[in-house]
Amino acid sequence: MFMRSLFLSFVILLTIGSMVAQDIEGQWNGLLKVQGMQLRIVFHVTKTTDGYTSTMDSPDQGAMGMPVTTTTYTAPTIRFEIIQIGFVYEGKVQDNRIVGSLTQRGQAFPLDLSRDEVKKEEILRPQVPVEPYPYKSEEVTFRNASADITLAGTLTLPDQEGQFPAVILITGSGPQDRDESLLGHKPFLVLSDYLTRQGIAVLRYDDRGVGKSSGAFENATSADFATDAQSAVKYLMSRLDIDHMHIGLLGHSEGGIIAPMVASQSKDVAFIVLLAGTGIRGDSLLLLQQKLILKASGASDADLQQSEETNSRFFKLILENENQDALKELVTKELTKVYREMTDEEKQGITEEEWIDMEIEQMLSPWMEFFIRYDPAPTLKKVM
Repeated sequence: MFMRSLFLSFVILLTIGSMVAQDIEGQWNGLLKVQGMQLRIVFHVTKTTDGYTSTMDSPDQGAMGMPVTTTTYTAPTIRFEIIQIGFVYEGKVQDNRIVGSLTQRGQAFPLDLSRDEVKKEEILRPQVPVEPYPYKSEEVTFRNASADITLAGTLTLPDQEGQFPAVILITGSGPQDRDESLLGHKPFLVLSDYLTRQGIAVLRYDDRGVGKSSGAFENATSADFATDAQSAVKYLMSRLDIDHMHIGLLGHSEGGIIAPMVASQSKDVAFIVLLAGTGIRGDSLLLLQQKLILKASGASDADLQQSEETNSRFFKLILENENQDALKELVTKELTKVYREMTDEEKQGITEEEWIDMEIEQMLSPWMEFFIRYDPAPTLKKVM
């Protein structure tokens, strides 16, 4: 999916009570297999005076340290629940293992947890290039002075002398490494390999705060990431083996928003390529995307209409209010109304304060606010 959803699309909620004769503190690891994909799931459990608290990692989705909020345990059965998306895990503790399954929207998937580190089964992807490559591959770093960070990446060049046209690859939403790795796929590695074999130099780099790049990813917006891409252009302009008249940008997903931002402000960008970029304002795109997701999940027409009306109200507040204190107050009032209209089954034991805090953290993040307000169309017109 192109962008971060308004609500988390994959958060596993671990609920653990006291266990008899077994210490459940520490790390539990599992490997979820869904439709040919493999997702590592890691729970970190800590004992408290009231029971246990936990956090969850989903390394393959770039999600780390997500808070776990509810706990149920009736020996030998443990039940883990996701509050927002109707996701349930039930398993039985057997020595140092938990044997169980995950259920979501009527579909069940086996998932066992253990103390041992879980390694993904190696899947051979015939499209992924294997060394030795028939071209030069160089580890590079470059500075984004405006953000005071250093970005790290890989520059691949044809294995010959000369000056080469170059393209910079810009990743999609979420914390991405230079290969844009996802579920065993490495699309940017595949792209760079193909283009370099055609005589084009390729620079791909880790997002700020990811891999070997410094900086913080969490509070950055698309505009901030655009300054990273601008720094990549500046770096290539400093190299003697790059044709400075033919430096371009290839943006995927959110990168398809960022590339025109950079091109419209830099005379050094000769061309752009957009893969799954957007052409409408963020709030409109989110409403369309949410509708399609809910429809594919089997939601009724009434549910679709209610979701659109509710989200439209929140988006309108964000569009009309830039003062953060005032915006937070207005959104909190609206969320309070929504919570109090929810059924006990929908609340699933989470308090009003906890639910509101969780929603505000996602809805009013710097990235989300920028995306909702940003209309890419005027920028696209500048580079057409």
